[in-house]
Amino acid sequence: MNLSNGEKGMFALIGLCLFSWFFGSSPKPDPTQCDIPSSDLAQQVATVRESLTVQPAPVDDPKPIPSPSDKPLKIEILVFVSKNCPPCEKWKRCEMQRFMDAGWAVGIVEVHSYGITPTFEIESGEKKATIKGYTTLEQAAEAMR
Repeated sequence: MNLSNGEKGMFALIGLCLFSWFFGSSPKPDPTQCDIPSSDLAQQVATVRESLTVQPAPVDDPKPIPSPSDKPLKIEILVFVSKNCPPCEKWKRCEMQRFMDAGWAVGIVEVHSYGITPTFEIESGEKKATIKGYTTLEQAAEAMR
């Protein structure tokens, strides 16, 4: 079976297309899945359930005026991300809302000099911490203790 140059070129092109499609396509992660362990989820639900319990306020006691020192410290976190960074995208999709729900001020920084992303700079009062790589709310809170 002798093939002409045109037929060889056509088979080569088809082979290249198949090779590119097979090795170039990767499955997209499901944006609704965040790999949250079910035990962690159950703990979160229990915490929310406890916070929803309504306690009646005493009627006769006047409310004390809060002093500035009574305010809890605000925790701020800067997240340094890069384009085409799967861990960065997963963090924004799965963890960022958890931080905000916990009262953390979250800032995303796309232009920076960090080589490893995501990188987190956390600050609360005088305490500061830097974490390189994907981190959860629990890991970040532990770094601030």
